[in-house]
Amino acid sequence: MTYKVQDTSQWLRSEHFKFYQNFTHPWYNICSNIDVTELYHYCKQHGHRFFHAYLYLTQQALNQFEPMAYRIVEDEVRIYSPMSVSVALLANDDTVRFCDLPYASIFKKFTQSATETEIRIKNSSFIVEQFIGKEIRQDTIHMTVLPWVDFTSMTHARDTKHPDSIPKMALGKLTQNGDRMRMPLSIEVHHGMMDGLH
Repeated sequence: MTYKVQDTSQWLRSEHFKFYQNFTHPWYNICSNIDVTELYHYCKQHGHRFFHAYLYLTQQALNQFEPMAYRIVEDEVRIYSPMSVSVALLANDDTVRFCDLPYASIFKKFTQSATETEIRIKNSSFIVEQFIGKEIRQDTIHMTVLPWVDFTSMTHARDTKHPDSIPKMALGKLTQNGDRMRMPLSIEVHHGMMDGLH
């Protein structure tokens, strides 16, 4: 994991960071519908999985926006690069698995890796010991996909006993409205790292 440390004494958000740092619940969530018409038709035309395409584009967009890379680790603000995506998938036994998809700048490499990783993860057991006592990977964004729910709000499970500044995202059901395709997007971030403007 590659990161640099933010000098908070010179940081424009320094006072905001201090203000929100010790909140019990410092996260806020914004949920909106996004238009995915062009992406949907592009995937249909070229035979790409829509799921992989929007995960890839989300990963690319997040890596171009530095505030999404801010993490609070050991009382310092770190900026990680590059960031990967960790997505919750429904396994073959209808329970959730966490699937880490490494950063890839080229779509073909991303989709090949994602396909291989999905197959492996969906067929593996969920073993609690893989997570308990392990250091949380910071160079990632946590995502979930609910393709059967056209949600209008969303919250994420968090362990408030441990510092967590990793952004959480959710994408919902693809729906058609006239000739447009849309889906809900939820983004939950630490308020000390960014505001609604971001």
